Amino acid sequence: MKILYIFLMLLLLSSPDIFSDPMKIITFEKDSTDISTTDYDGPYIIYRNGSAIVKQVVKGTSGFYCKSDSVSGEVKGKLITCTINDSLSFVTIIKESLVNENSVFEMPEKLIAVSDIEGNFAAFRDFLINNQVINPENQWIFGHGHLVLVGDFFDRGLNVTECLWFIYHLEQEAVKNGGYVHFILGNHEIMNMNDDIRYVRNKYFENAKLMNEDYRNLFKQNTELGRWLETKNIIEKIGPYLFLHGGISEELNMLNPAITDINTISRNYYFNSKAARESGDTIISTIFRSKFSPFWYRGYVEETIKENSLTLTMKIFDVNKIIVGHTMVDDVRYFYNSKVIAIDTDHASGDTEGLLIEGGIEYRVDKAGNRISIR
Repeated sequence: MKILYIFLMLLLLSSPDIFSDPMKIITFEKDSTDISTTDYDGPYIIYRNGSAIVKQVVKGTSGFYCKSDSVSGEVKGKLITCTINDSLSFVTIIKESLVNENSVFEMPEKLIAVSDIEGNFAAFRDFLINNQVINPENQWIFGHGHLVLVGDFFDRGLNVTECLWFIYHLEQEAVKNGGYVHFILGNHEIMNMNDDIRYVRNKYFENAKLMNEDYRNLFKQNTELGRWLETKNIIEKIGPYLFLHGGISEELNMLNPAITDINTISRNYYFNSKAARESGDTIISTIFRSKFSPFWYRGYVEETIKENSLTLTMKIFDVNKIIVGHTMVDDVRYFYNSKVIAIDTDHASGDTEGLLIEGGIEYRVDKAGNRISIR
């Protein structure tokens, strides 16, 4: 039966017309309703010919311009400034090394998770401050707690780059204080790493022109942010909880994947998902095929997966609950008799919520820091 299933899966995955593929690269057409234009952005660190080129869009007396510096040799350990607007900026340090993340972690004393920020820096920072993860000086005050970011920090918003650098900064802040930051990739991270720019705001194309760069090259493997993104996972187990952006489909379940294998296999294709989808390896093609992908699947929130398949997922990964983003909900809520917790809320409209787990209790937390029972 399993051999027959794999044969059918290979047939399905080799037939692109069977279903629409959201990962397909499309030609960008400017959204006529998007009036965003040149604004603060960056920095972008691009490694070329033995040098680090640092470019960012800043404001001068006559308007915005590209500030560009070339650093010969090592850029590690240097300070960079990210400017959000005329009155808000932060400083971080370029890491000495970038190391691939582990897939499995012990349960911390407390944990807070949020997803789908989509470039909304103000909502993200305010949420962290009001839930006492950081203070207004952007310093970590969450102790040994963990912050879990469940994908989709790219696209739609106007402070994507600043959100990424802020996560980069918080990772260092957390470790210094005994905590940890987990950044799990979602479909929009993978899209931008693969030239799928359909949801990128006009601001970024205008800024790229000003920097004399192709936007599609700003997160590749010869950039600091691209190399950093490549170290991230698409699925992690923290204590008895499984975190991923979309979910585990029945099709992926049938292949009985190990969590470390999913991350290791995926990392080889982060910048070439087309090759993954066309791969003859069933696990690889399933991970990157939209309908079944861990970062595209919507079966939990749409409640189209059978409960026995969900139970199988928990058995395969040895967890009690699964936390996902990707599919928007009115508030952080339970599905499938509390086995699934969906945490993607509408940050753009001001409805920023997340999940707090402390003392074995799960809370819905809002942008003001209130703890609310999950329904």
